[in-house]
Amino acid sequence: MLSGIKVLELGQNVAAPYASSILADLGAEVIKVEKPGGEEGRKLGPPFAGADPAWFHQVNRNKKSVIIDIKEAEGRARLLRLMSSSDVFLHNVRPGALERAGLGAETVTALFPRLIYVDARAFGHVGPLAEHPGYEMLMQAYGGLMSITGGEDAPPTRAGPSIVDLTTGMWIAIGVLAAMVRRGRDGRGCIVNASLYESALALSAIHMANFSVSGAMPQRTANGFAGLAPYGAFRASDGEIIIGAGNDGLFRKLALLLEHSEWIEDPRFVSNQARVSHKSMLEGLINGVLAQGNSKTWLERLEQAGIPCAPIQTIPQVLANPQTDALQIVDPALQASGLRLSRLPLSFDGVRPPISNSAPAAGQDDLDYP
Repeated sequence: MLSGIKVLELGQNVAAPYASSILADLGAEVIKVEKPGGEEGRKLGPPFAGADPAWFHQVNRNKKSVIIDIKEAEGRARLLRLMSSSDVFLHNVRPGALERAGLGAETVTALFPRLIYVDARAFGHVGPLAEHPGYEMLMQAYGGLMSITGGEDAPPTRAGPSIVDLTTGMWIAIGVLAAMVRRGRDGRGCIVNASLYESALALSAIHMANFSVSGAMPQRTANGFAGLAPYGAFRASDGEIIIGAGNDGLFRKLALLLEHSEWIEDPRFVSNQARVSHKSMLEGLINGVLAQGNSKTWLERLEQAGIPCAPIQTIPQVLANPQTDALQIVDPALQASGLRLSRLPLSFDGVRPPISNSAPAAGQDDLDYP
């Protein structure tokens, strides 16, 4: 899809490398610029797949790698040469570092008006925290995400995946694609600004909208959702399953399946609003019935009745699931270590973009990009 597009990435950790990996999977030529000794992310393991951590391969596949020391005049000149022939330059280095090297957004885009320059930061390009660094867990805390994650009586909790880093990478890729569309019309590049904090705010946006209207502090709801009931994790005799009977029709089906038709006309449960108001009571009643059978049996019955439900799968179970296999979204092992990488969650005319290579060795392509 992006054949002929050249992307220069001066990235570290997850956000910017993930953004350029999306562009690489879509067919762009991506050159990863690393400092002498390689990006710090190469050290953040175990587990390692070859010389680098497994996660590093996931966000740096399908790329080339060159070593450039931007602290040296020769390195800065080389980077500018590469920028002059690139369509996109993106980075997430510490705020101010490129400006001090004479490689800031305004300077570079004045030299190369067609270049799309992505300046990704922790807190954004303006404001009192614009020059501050930041990392995933800090952003989940700053952006309110930890305050709404976890059980009702549990402390604020970090979401398992690095959702702020990953969504920032996605926003960068969206911004680059939009900028390329405009450049196709008028020939002008632009500066794309993105940040971890803005991504965290976007993830918190629904809760902020609710608070702006109700004035009620958003509560942690464990595995449920504040505005729906019954909707969340419920206990069968051998473990928890997910049930999402989030409207009146589905609740009716669930009440009949559980042989409690009287719930349908019960004033406490007659509408979703009523069910949310009596959520704890309703969940206790449902758990009392589910405790009489195992999760496999309940899931089969729920599926037959057309009630949304799911097992809570482990990662090995996800990898072994026939649906995962049918989608061919996880590549076969790329290395003797058994490394398996997930491909883009997109297909074009039924074809999913391939992963041809895991992460490059640091500087392995220096001779190709002088």
